[in-house]
Amino acid sequence: MTYELHGIKINCADGISQEEAAIYLNNQLQVMPHKTLLSLDLGLDGNNVVVKPHYDTIVRVRRITGYLSTLPRFNDAKKKEAADRVSHIQ
Repeated sequence: MTYELHGIKINCADGISQEEAAIYLNNQLQVMPHKTLLSLDLGLDGNNVVVKPHYDTIVRVRRITGYLSTLPRFNDAKKKEAADRVSHIQ
């Protein structure tokens, strides 16, 4: 059975209701709030539910004064420079 909740595709084994799938989806969204969840597979292993999330692997890389890196790796001066940048894209 396949459901779509909050724009996320959920593939469920027979016996898992849409309400139960919504609970597992909300739990997964709370576990990794900083990542983009693409889809969720819910299977059964005996009496246990097996949850397999599929996340987006794209990482935003910024270029500040010639350096390519992710924002957490910048020092305080580079973080301030990134925060002060003006976006010209609308």
